[in-house]
Amino acid sequence: MSSDQLRRRSRTHDSATRPGWGQRALALAAILAAAASLVFIEWITAAEALATAFWTNPLLPGGVLAARDNFVVQVDGTPIAFHVTPGCSAAVLLAPALVVYGVILLVRRIPLVRAVVAGVVMFVVIVVTNQLRLGMIGWASQTWGMDVGYQISHRYVGSALAIVGFCAGVVLLFLLTSRQRRTRRNVTV
Repeated sequence: MSSDQLRRRSRTHDSATRPGWGQRALALAAILAAAASLVFIEWITAAEALATAFWTNPLLPGGVLAARDNFVVQVDGTPIAFHVTPGCSAAVLLAPALVVYGVILLVRRIPLVRAVVAGVVMFVVIVVTNQLRLGMIGWASQTWGMDVGYQISHRYVGSALAIVGFCAGVVLLFLLTSRQRRTRRNVTV
């Protein structure tokens, strides 16, 4: 084989393993979204409080209201506002996950559709888990009171749920981006 043929083969192999322009743009968007999630965290916490009030309103007696970055639940007949702080927001979980996602996209070539699906799955798992955590805190506080319900649901169960959701989102991201294409095999009987 001539040196020209070897160079062409090498270039073909490099272009097959390097991320394409679409994947690079997606990686840049993911990294910028990570930064934006921290810069605009006040808006995100308000959106999370609104979303929590929306889906828990029909489930909790007395209903649930949203006011800025708070959702209000009736606890022992008294309206209690639960403040969604930046530390309680899904944004602090999404930022590092989006950076990891961006780095994965820059390191290896992944079919663009699979790369998008992996990012969406990761995002949805983390956001939905955090919504469940916020709703669970409101429900536990209403059911068992602020002394027991809030303390246990916020400090212990809620923290564990946030960690599990983050880990599940990142593990699914790795699984979906590292899966190899299946080759067709000829089966002889």
